[in-house]
Amino acid sequence: MTGAASGIGLALSARFVRAGVDVVMADVEGDALHRRAAELTAQGAQVTAVTADLTDPDAVERLADTAFDLLGDIDVVCNNAGVLGPVGQPLWEVPLEKMRQVFEVNHWAHVLVARAFVPRLLERGRPAHLIHTASMSAFVVGAGSAAYAASKHADLAVARSLRADLRGTGVRVSVLCPGRVDTPMVQGLTAPRGAGGDTSVSAEDVAELVWDALGSDRFYLFSNSDAPLRLRDQFDDVWRHVPLPPASPEEDLWHAPKATTAARNH
Repeated sequence: MTGAASGIGLALSARFVRAGVDVVMADVEGDALHRRAAELTAQGAQVTAVTADLTDPDAVERLADTAFDLLGDIDVVCNNAGVLGPVGQPLWEVPLEKMRQVFEVNHWAHVLVARAFVPRLLERGRPAHLIHTASMSAFVVGAGSAAYAASKHADLAVARSLRADLRGTGVRVSVLCPGRVDTPMVQGLTAPRGAGGDTSVSAEDVAELVWDALGSDRFYLFSNSDAPLRLRDQFDDVWRHVPLPPASPEEDLWHAPKATTAARNH
């Protein structure tokens, strides 16, 4: 369970513990992670906290080593680490370094976790389920959300590719696409125009959705009740452009610019 110190990752860990499942929790926030793991351990399950920077390939490999050494066989991998990054700024104003940091966590860390865990899952030949946490922002993009939305689009593509790669094996893949969730990451945030949606759910609701999907072939997991409307609006916009005939060579698509004084003088 990555990104497990708070939010959806913590709620997922708690849901698994409540079912008597042993859990390895990972997060870069070590102090908070160990506090939460201790609280869950008190409920009677085996819970191990691993402080790890999931953007570091070596750290991810060590996490996989620890998880398989402790648990033997792993049934579920929740690839959940994520950050919000800069919001409310147009793309050209977002510092590139900030945008890269968002991609490191929301995309590359998920790639590294999949690369570390999936081959070992396949080697064991047992049924398993890989959950990728993306977002409704993998579909619905509002103003001022370029870094976050682009990283989630990338993670959706990774999940879809993994689904195709793993077809016919015992490893299932689902992509979790929550809308607004009441977590520390979004508390106090006013969503950029067109990015937020009209509903909010708890992290516990999201965890229950994931739990109910385990072992099934459900790929897209949407948590918020306004998801159908938001998706319809997006795909209506796509389909609106599909049937348009190509422009004829004679069609004047742009108004010819007027000659400037400088050009006329040449």
